[in-house]
Amino acid sequence: MITPSEADFIASHAYVPEHLPGYVTAISRAEPYLLGDYVCYRAEETLLFIGYPLRSPFDEKSLMEALRSAISRFKPAYVALTAPVISMVRVPVRERNCDHYYRLDLSQMSIPAKVRNMIRRASKELQVERAGEIHKEHTRLIREFLDSRQLREETRYIFERVPAYVSAVPTAEVFSARDGAGNLVAFDVAEFGSKEYAFYQFNFCSPKHYVPGASDLLLHEVLTTAQEKENAFINLGLGIHEGVAHFKLKWEGRPFLSYEFCRYQPSPRSLFESLLERL
Repeated sequence: MITPSEADFIASHAYVPEHLPGYVTAISRAEPYLLGDYVCYRAEETLLFIGYPLRSPFDEKSLMEALRSAISRFKPAYVALTAPVISMVRVPVRERNCDHYYRLDLSQMSIPAKVRNMIRRASKELQVERAGEIHKEHTRLIREFLDSRQLREETRYIFERVPAYVSAVPTAEVFSARDGAGNLVAFDVAEFGSKEYAFYQFNFCSPKHYVPGASDLLLHEVLTTAQEKENAFINLGLGIHEGVAHFKLKWEGRPFLSYEFCRYQPSPRSLFESLLERL
């Protein structure tokens, strides 16, 4: 459970999207907690632990101490851990991957000439709307995206929960690009629930009404909004794969934070540890 003062503290220091309780809770239906400098979420038998300290420099030893405390408190069957570095987990890992978060410094942003040309081209055909809600046509575009790709079950579930996320979180905004006939060509979801950071969350494009530069035009609108809200940075999210990473690099987004993820079953407590709990 997060108190109002804890929510304010998190919003003042959040720099990865998983820090934001509204986002993660809407997607995963988990209960958020603030444990010292770390945010975590309890979802049925799983503990989602975000190993990015809100205020202090990252130290893996401190992370593991906080994680052990959380495991002792919540007694999860499974742990899903994200952190800049994961090297001290001593049990077999069921799943592991790594990536980087990409970031733009909004105070030093300079749009490359090729990107400006794409924005200019798309703006001749498209109008951008900004709203705080998702409609049936947005949901249909998400479904088209899911139907056209082979995705892991967990990833598919996240995308399916996007409408619930936008509906539940007032700091989530939808940027929609429409052509002259009113067709929804593409849309972005961005998050503005942090004091210093904006977050580029989701991008969906229509395969039926494709317009070159639509995603560039939308991101430009997201960045403009972030500047209006006086955010210092925008976290562009993970690289995911070569195509997504290329888009972020094209905008001169740069990797600024390592991302590692693992899922595992924590070791059963020893008899000695169980006895200590009763003292």
